[in-house]
Amino acid sequence: MPALGDYLGLLLAEITNARLQADLESARIAQLYASHPLLQHMPVPRFRLPNVTLDLPVAVEKLEPPSGTTTPPAPDLSVVRKRIDEITEQELRSRQVHLTPSSRTTLKNTLDDLFDKLKTAPVVTAWDATQTSERARTALLDAIRAGGEGHTPVDPALESSLGRQFGTEFVKLQRPPARVQVIVVTGQLKDIAPAQILTRIQLTISEEGVEWTQTNPSDTSSKTLLPE
Repeated sequence: MPALGDYLGLLLAEITNARLQADLESARIAQLYASHPLLQHMPVPRFRLPNVTLDLPVAVEKLEPPSGTTTPPAPDLSVVRKRIDEITEQELRSRQVHLTPSSRTTLKNTLDDLFDKLKTAPVVTAWDATQTSERARTALLDAIRAGGEGHTPVDPALESSLGRQFGTEFVKLQRPPARVQVIVVTGQLKDIAPAQILTRIQLTISEEGVEWTQTNPSDTSSKTLLPE
């Protein structure tokens, strides 16, 4: 039985392939029109899929923990803590910000407390990762404001950079969610009674095409995909 995400992804891929097949047929017909003395003056038919609505009955079979063979394990807390210290020193050094010894001690104690709380959590959730990242960033910025030699003002670029880098590290602590295994084969769904216990997923898919555009005709590396 497939995972729900895999099943929906395959359906979306099939709909995309349907558009591909339609465009290939339009290209073939365009060549026929071009070679015909009368048709070459007429518009070439081309069909789009502006909206596709799917009504999918499924039966939830079970929740399956993520496989260790396909999902990398979450990093150790000590590894993330080391990366946070490295990022801190790198940012301070690049911006020539020097913390006083007392400010460094306060920052270290705050980070120790944050990581101790993560150690006692049974699972690091997205909320835990986001909150800890923000509190670590705030602790460093407060240390700069309170104990920077010469009372160095906080650069907005530093705030943004720390938020981005800290967030990247802390999000690694999240465990991947369980996969929802579903039954989708029509013959199997018919054997499930009553039908009211089936889960129905209704999707409306809107088409958004992109096309290749080359901004510099002499430079192939300038090709990029842009919305139609």
